[in-house]
Amino acid sequence: MKIKLTFLVVLVAFLTSISCGKKDHKTEDPKYCWMVLDVSGVPMGQICNRSETEMKDSLPNACYYYKLGDPQYCWLVDGSTYIENVPENYIKQFLTCYNKTSYKKVDCGYCQSWYTRQKNTYKPANTVTYSPVRVQRLCGDTVKTLYQGRQIILRETTDSLIVLQFSNNGSFQ
Repeated sequence: MKIKLTFLVVLVAFLTSISCGKKDHKTEDPKYCWMVLDVSGVPMGQICNRSETEMKDSLPNACYYYKLGDPQYCWLVDGSTYIENVPENYIKQFLTCYNKTSYKKVDCGYCQSWYTRQKNTYKPANTVTYSPVRVQRLCGDTVKTLYQGRQIILRETTDSLIVLQFSNNGSFQ
């Protein structure tokens, strides 16, 4: 009888310690770093050591933050919006928050900023005028054909030549 009672006490203590350990483990949410965004989706900074529950409590709208730590890639959303260096979990959230429908992973050089200006040459007097410099975001196949100093003829007549010049650093030859 004494052995049965001792065995029963040990068994109850063991089961209690296991069940208590499980309860403590379940209630402990993992902590992450999060990127906080403004209402336009612009990154404002990181908050670390917060669980998902804590983030939901402090920022109920999930459109204003996303979890960091996952691999980051570049994306093309709805065939026109290019987003650089964010994890896929952010892109999925972006679709919901901004009413978008599709996304695909693209090379991070898919879109680039290029400086352009128009060079107008009046042939009879050999005079040249330039338009103001513009910065353009160009993507896809267009980027693959560009290089520093590239010129594309827009129009040529008997007395004028108009070309579009490209620069990746703002200086033109």
